[in-house]
Amino acid sequence: MRRFNRYMAATAAVAAVVLLAAACGGGGTASNGGFQGVGMTGAGATFPDPIYEQWFKDFQRVESGAKINYQAIGSGGGVQQYTVATVDFGASDAPLKDEEIQAIKAEGLGVLQIPTVLGGVVIAYKVSGVPTGLKLDGATAAGIFLGKIKTWNAPAIAALNPGVSLPSKPVQVVHRSDESGTTKVFTSWLSKESQEWAGQVGADKAVQWPVGTGGDGNDGVAAGLSQTDGAVGYLSFDFAVTSGLGVAQIKRDSAGQFVAPSVQSISAAGGILKFPISSDTNILNSTAPGAYPISTTTYLLISPSPSNRDKGQTTVDFLYWALTKGQGEVTNLNYSPLPRQIQQEALGLLTQIEFNGQTIQPSPAVKG
Repeated sequence: MRRFNRYMAATAAVAAVVLLAAACGGGGTASNGGFQGVGMTGAGATFPDPIYEQWFKDFQRVESGAKINYQAIGSGGGVQQYTVATVDFGASDAPLKDEEIQAIKAEGLGVLQIPTVLGGVVIAYKVSGVPTGLKLDGATAAGIFLGKIKTWNAPAIAALNPGVSLPSKPVQVVHRSDESGTTKVFTSWLSKESQEWAGQVGADKAVQWPVGTGGDGNDGVAAGLSQTDGAVGYLSFDFAVTSGLGVAQIKRDSAGQFVAPSVQSISAAGGILKFPISSDTNILNSTAPGAYPISTTTYLLISPSPSNRDKGQTTVDFLYWALTKGQGEVTNLNYSPLPRQIQQEALGLLTQIEFNGQTIQPSPAVKG
């Protein structure tokens, strides 16, 4: 019931934003002949919300009419809102599943999944006396989130952290309560690392957690962790940095190398991303040197055949800008830019956006 109420509240919020955008109107072509963009609405992942909000603000300086309102309601909500055409674009941290694509097609719509930025999912914790940088491997992480490792001084944790004074404090798990791409990324990694996790829980945007309490969005999990001594959970890297929580180093290979999440280690992981994007696309456990194991790409969901010419033009212009000039802003907010080759392939997807059979080309303002 709680998730249903949250979804209904999010739906009402998105609807209100749509009405506001419609009321504001404006945009289109300016008196000097240059395209100035139009208002748009979007909804979805909380993981990229800080960089998206920054991008939307900065892009409006390029096209003054392009007021883009985004509701960070979680990846599951973003997919649902896009499917029923409540918003102009959706956002998800996980690629669409085959059944989600079929549901979109059943509504007479199409979809392109455009990667926009790289990020990491981190294991964050608050344990008095334990500094950031605690070492964990996949099996131990799975044991924690399965509820099998019950105290911070458990032998499995102690063996990975010789010399670290670990308290007997109980482990208290905090997880996402909403449908989340961050959850899909994290549980997919746990499933790769632990057959027990894969068999008992599995990987999806929402799973039946064996233990713990839930929080809505990355901010809800961060709040839950911050308020509870002995807590552990998973967050996007940018949220973990700004929250001041401890962040674990993750074992990446059989040689015993532990890697801390950083802009550099997350960027390194992105080199293995392959097109076309499919339901099982991911960059987990990248074999690239120095790569952080729980790295991910986030996506915007857009229509290849927009019904409104100006909105289609604004979409193309914004994404062209975000995939080029916008990439220079991401490290300021603890994201990682797309590798150059991935940027170019993502830009290539924009050539599939058409209105009345004509490809929508980026406006001169974003190409200059």
